[in-house]
Amino acid sequence: MKKQYLFTLFCLVVLTYATAQEEESKETEKALKIVPLITSTPLMGTGVGVGASYLYTGDKSAASKSQLNIGGQYTTTDSYNVYATNNLWLQENAIRLTTLGVYSSINNEFELDGVDVAYNIHTVIIDALFLKRTSKNIYVGGGMLFKTLNYKPINEGGEDFIDKNAIENETTGGLSFGATYDSRKNKYYPTNGFFVGTRLNAFPEFLGSDMNYQSFILDARYYTKIFNENSVLASQLYGQFSSEKTPDAGLPSLSGKSILRGFPNGKYKARHMTGGQTEYRYTIPNSKFRVTGFVGVANLSGGSYGDGTNSRDDDGWYSATGIGTRYKLQAVTGVDVRLDFVHTNDNEFSVYLKLNQAF
Repeated sequence: MKKQYLFTLFCLVVLTYATAQEEESKETEKALKIVPLITSTPLMGTGVGVGASYLYTGDKSAASKSQLNIGGQYTTTDSYNVYATNNLWLQENAIRLTTLGVYSSINNEFELDGVDVAYNIHTVIIDALFLKRTSKNIYVGGGMLFKTLNYKPINEGGEDFIDKNAIENETTGGLSFGATYDSRKNKYYPTNGFFVGTRLNAFPEFLGSDMNYQSFILDARYYTKIFNENSVLASQLYGQFSSEKTPDAGLPSLSGKSILRGFPNGKYKARHMTGGQTEYRYTIPNSKFRVTGFVGVANLSGGSYGDGTNSRDDDGWYSATGIGTRYKLQAVTGVDVRLDFVHTNDNEFSVYLKLNQAF
């Protein structure tokens, strides 16, 4: 714990130094910003890396700023990841194209029922979703994705964990249908409006899946100002539901990528996941800093194969709370660099220094 407190202090020093180098007015805001990326979690140890936010105009219309976000990290567990996301807005926001690419090698290390578990996941993900506005604030479209996940035990506990949960390597493609309602005026730091995104993913055998399986995702968010102009309350409801034949690699997993920061991606999974979180965001007057506090809960149910012999035993309730600070990296557009301190009901403490809001 002492090391984590020292690491937290280091994060604060890095954030303060990095953001104090340049005070920009709205007129001189730069399109490209590069920041350090730092994490400290019980699962992956301490990680350091770099991220970049590049803002650009997709066309000559009055569309929202598009963002290319790239970065990478290396951790003390000899894990690494490289990613690139692109959020493209066109034709006065009538068209949105989101693309994602991830390449990673993650060594998961944790204790489960008194046993040290260690195994490696090698992942490649490519995802693209095209949405077109069909009426005011409503978007409909579809996309494709490709993923390959390879699991390799590092110790005996990892081998037993992979066998017990029937975890198998997977290389498959998928098709998706998406529908979204989006009334947010600012897409990167919303202060009002709704965002409701739905996506149905199908992984058919003819694209590489051993068995046809599907998943449905619901992501609903609401933003409103409270107390005064500097205070925003952001709330999220999230659900992910998978079919009975879904392999372990396709199951919903607790993590900051879905819902609940502080939980290691891949440790807790089930066929169905539902949850919600709320974050209070306060912008300090006459400064580029914000402070936040957040709380969230989530429920896992359905095991991994329902009542099958290889079901995970992760069903139940989980929670996370935390505080954080934000720096207005690209203030005109609303892009922040965020520093979060998270505590989970597993009594684990994590630190994240990342780009963009959690949701």
